[in-house]
Amino acid sequence: MRKYAITLGLALVLAVSGGLGLAASDPAAPPQVAPQNLAVNPGEGQDVSVVVDALRDTVRRLPEDHRSWALLARAYVEQARVTGDAALYDRADQAVRRSLRIKPDQNAAALAADASLAAAAHAFETALDKSDQALAIDPYDPTALAIRADALAELGRYPEQLTALRTADARQPGVPITARYVYAHELRGDLPAAASLLRRSASTVTGAEQAHLLTMLADVERRRGRLAVTADLLDQVHVIQPDYLPAELSRARLDVAEGRLTAAVRRWERISEQAPHSENLVEVADLYAVLGDQQRAAREIEALRSAFLGMDRQTLSVELDAVLFLADHGQQRVALAAARDAWQHARGVHVADTLAWALHRNGRHREALTFARQATRLGTADGVLWLHLGQIEAALGLTDQARRHLRYGLRLATGSSPWQTERASRVLNRLPA
Repeated sequence: MRKYAITLGLALVLAVSGGLGLAASDPAAPPQVAPQNLAVNPGEGQDVSVVVDALRDTVRRLPEDHRSWALLARAYVEQARVTGDAALYDRADQAVRRSLRIKPDQNAAALAADASLAAAAHAFETALDKSDQALAIDPYDPTALAIRADALAELGRYPEQLTALRTADARQPGVPITARYVYAHELRGDLPAAASLLRRSASTVTGAEQAHLLTMLADVERRRGRLAVTADLLDQVHVIQPDYLPAELSRARLDVAEGRLTAAVRRWERISEQAPHSENLVEVADLYAVLGDQQRAAREIEALRSAFLGMDRQTLSVELDAVLFLADHGQQRVALAAARDAWQHARGVHVADTLAWALHRNGRHREALTFARQATRLGTADGVLWLHLGQIEAALGLTDQARRHLRYGLRLATGSSPWQTERASRVLNRLPA
C-alpha cells in the first residue's frame, strides 16, 4: 500500500462513543443521526491484539454468537494489516464463514466483514458490492459505511466517494470518517483544509483517537514543510501513546526531512522488525544506498527483489511499493505486468501512478504520460506522483512542464525516500535552461 493513503487501515473500537459531526460543515450533507449499535469501526488505531483476544474469548464462551464472529473477522483483517501476517486473512475468512453459517440471512455484520476482506485483497468491486449488501440490511453499520467510501476512492469514482462520506458522517460520525475526509482533501491537493479538519477534530477526542488524529496531522504538516510543528505534534502523541507505531513511521520521515539519515535508517529498521511491510523494507534499502553503505544496500535490494518476485501474481499486484521497487531495480517487465493487473481492479490515482512509472521504466514514455496525468488529475498532495510525472515529461522533452512538476514534487516530498528525491533532483538539474 502507498504510505499515506490510510483509508484501508481497519483499526478498531468496541463501542461507538458518538461523533465529530463533520457533515454539519457541509451544506449538502444530510442531518446527523446518533449511532446506537455496538460496532467495530475502521480507522482509529487502537491496540488490535487486545480486541482480538477479547473477541476470541467471547466466541469461545458464545460459539453461536454470529455478531462476535463477524467482529473477530474484522479484527483479524486489521491485525493482518498491522503485523503483515497474511495467514490472519485466512482466519478472518473462516470467522466470516462461521458467522454466515450461524446466521445465513440478514447478517449485515458478516457482510461488512467480508467487504473489509475484499478491500484488503484489493477486490474493490467486490468490497463495494458487499458493503452495499450490508447497508441494505443495516444502514448504520460503521465498517460497511467506511469500506464503501474506500472502495469508491480506489476505483477512481471520486465524486461518489464524497457522497458516500457525507452519508457515512451523517449516520456514523467519528474518527474513522474524519480520517477519510482528510484523505479526500489530500487527494484533491488541499493540505491546509486537511490540517484544519484534523486540528478541529483532535481537540474533541482523547486517548488513542487523539493520538491517531495528531499523527495524521503531523504527516500533513511535514508535507507542508512545517517541520518544527511536526516534531511538536509527535511529541504530543508520544505522551498520549508512547508505543504508537504510526507515530514512529511519522518520526522516521521527519528524521529524513531534517537530514538525520542515520537516525532515520535505525528507526526504519526497528519499524520493519515490528511491521515487515514492503514499503517499510524499501525505505531501509533506499537509506542504505543514500548513506553510501553499498554492500548492505545491495544485500537488502537483492533480498527484497527475491521476496517480491516470490509473491504470487495477485499478491504482487496489491503491493504497489513492491511493484515500484521492481521497476527501479531491474525487473521492469515483471513490474509492468503487475501494474497492469492492479489497474484491472482499481483505477485510483496511486494505481495510475504505478502503471505510469512501470511503463516509463520500460521505455514507453508516451503511454506513461497518459497514466501519469491521470494520477495527478485531482492535484493530489503526494510528492511521488509529481516526481514521476516530471521525470516522464523530461524523458519526452517537455522541459517546462517537467521543471514545474519536479519542483512541486520535491516540495511535497519532504521526508520521502531520499533515494527517490535525489534521482528526481538529478533529472531536474540536467534539464536545459
